[in-house]
Amino acid sequence: MTKTPNTFPDRHDVLTAIGYGVAIWVIATTLITTLGPVLLPDSGSWPGVLAIIAFTAAALALAVIAYVLYRRRRADSITHRLLFGSGIAATGLLLDAVIYGAAASRYPSLTEPQQGPVAFFLVSAYAALIIAPHVVRTRQGEHCPIA
Repeated sequence: MTKTPNTFPDRHDVLTAIGYGVAIWVIATTLITTLGPVLLPDSGSWPGVLAIIAFTAAALALAVIAYVLYRRRRADSITHRLLFGSGIAATGLLLDAVIYGAAASRYPSLTEPQQGPVAFFLVSAYAALIIAPHVVRTRQGEHCPIA
């Protein structure tokens, strides 16, 4: 039985997903550290909850665009979607763990009252990254096999 090209993920696919994860993390971290002090609300603010939901939607949109680019040269499958979503989320989680470890368990440049909202954003954004590939429609005429 011959393998259809790009049907099953390989090491290159994993490394590519990690690369996308690094890129998304750099964009998000740059925005949080530069604009976060102005845009992130203090804890306990209902308008702040809506702002975090909007930021999460932006993270979802960025991850959807990234997956569409990722799958341009690959067959679309549940396996590729799972690999991409978990790969970009795990990469960002690891990089944020380094940030939190190096910055004494605080996100740099944010005030103490902003630490809760940034944690809320990070948790919701990483969930969005995991599901992002699954909200992308399959290409016309294709179905999304398990393999």
